[in-house]
Amino acid sequence: MPLVQGEVRKVDVAKGLVVLRHGDIPNLAMPPMTMGFDVADPRMLDGLKVGDKVSFQAEMVKGKATVIELKRETAR
Repeated sequence: MPLVQGEVRKVDVAKGLVVLRHGDIPNLAMPPMTMGFDVADPRMLDGLKVGDKVSFQAEMVKGKATVIELKRETAR
């Protein structure tokens, strides 16, 4: 699966949730939007902050859109 580009809009460590403004997610048939995702591993949220640019993969896990891979983009 290709990585999707996104921008962090909110991080809620207590709930294991990240809100991302993202591009098209073809495997979920999801158009670009801003929405909250569960994270497969809470450690993905370590050091993540609003405004960070990320690349990620998401899948439906137990009926919830869940980020299964998350990489912070480095400044170019």
